[in-house]
Amino acid sequence: MEDLGPLVQSYPSDNGRRLRQAVACLVATAGLVPLGLLMVKLDEYLYGNTPAETSMTAPVWAGSACFGLSVLLLPYGLRRLVQGLRHRGERINLHTGGFVHHRNAGARTEFRWSDIVVVDARGNWQPGKLGHRIGIDWRCVVKRADGRKVVVNSFFPGARDLADRITRAAAPRPH
Repeated sequence: MEDLGPLVQSYPSDNGRRLRQAVACLVATAGLVPLGLLMVKLDEYLYGNTPAETSMTAPVWAGSACFGLSVLLLPYGLRRLVQGLRHRGERINLHTGGFVHHRNAGARTEFRWSDIVVVDARGNWQPGKLGHRIGIDWRCVVKRADGRKVVVNSFFPGARDLADRITRAAAPRPH
């Protein structure tokens, strides 16, 4: 690996946030499923022998909402858990000649400014809103000519500053 010059700044990933989200989603799912079952049983208890029973009573609506929410939270929580475990120690070190994306287990990928062909920032940075808290409001994909890429999102404190620096440094220079 070539020398990219002195270190300018390090941008560590807030991986703890990913893991906290995973735990919150999985705990919520573990609570919502039994609550949904309880609501269905409550419906059977309250309305099970009624001659003019309706299928959509309040307990059925509540139980359905619990099951529906758990169907959304379970895969999201599992995804964040896998990401949290895979991205331990993740950081991006910005150097004068490029940047290095460090992943766990010592894996690293160097991006020289001259090798970068795409810097694609998408979305709207929305601090304080739900999309920002869960890391889906904004992202920037940086690709090298050989196809290797790194995604910077709001799980990196200072992500927009990092993306702006990469955009400026990787911009083609007039000859």
